[in-house]
Amino acid sequence: MSRIPLTPVESVSPAARDFMRRHGELNVFRLLAGAPKVFDGWSAMVDAQLGSRTFGPRLRELVVLRTAHLQRCAYQIAQHTSVGRRAGISPAEISALSAEGPVTGFTEPESTVLAFVSELCTTGTVTQETFAAARTVLDEPELSELLLLVSLYYGLAIVLNAVDPDIDHDARLETSS
Repeated sequence: MSRIPLTPVESVSPAARDFMRRHGELNVFRLLAGAPKVFDGWSAMVDAQLGSRTFGPRLRELVVLRTAHLQRCAYQIAQHTSVGRRAGISPAEISALSAEGPVTGFTEPESTVLAFVSELCTTGTVTQETFAAARTVLDEPELSELLLLVSLYYGLAIVLNAVDPDIDHDARLETSS
């Protein structure tokens, strides 16, 4: 049960209500809408990430799911497993993302990105070697966007793990994928 009460949908701002209409009336959004001074900016960042063409839905969801597993965020794992499946991630690949060590079974570019994400999420930084490897598959704007994507879901995982909202069983995240 959520340690912070969830905001009723009918009580949120028109912009927040529009965001939830497009992405689902999820407990995470109802939780965060309780911070109305920052919710609109946060939701704009989510929209930008979900709508970006820098990463296709598959790679974006690989990053999100890997981050969620590394942060042991049951809520994100539950929501993004279905999104990942719709993006073409197989059940075996979803399972591989929960590995404690290096993940295997992905294409070379995906493996490079996942190694970058894994190192960043487990150590708080990346080595010169890992950064150089990432540069072989991503240019600088793509690397910057990857860092912002990880920071979005890493930070959200911290919030969700602290507040512990119920996992939505009837609602699922809707993306533009």
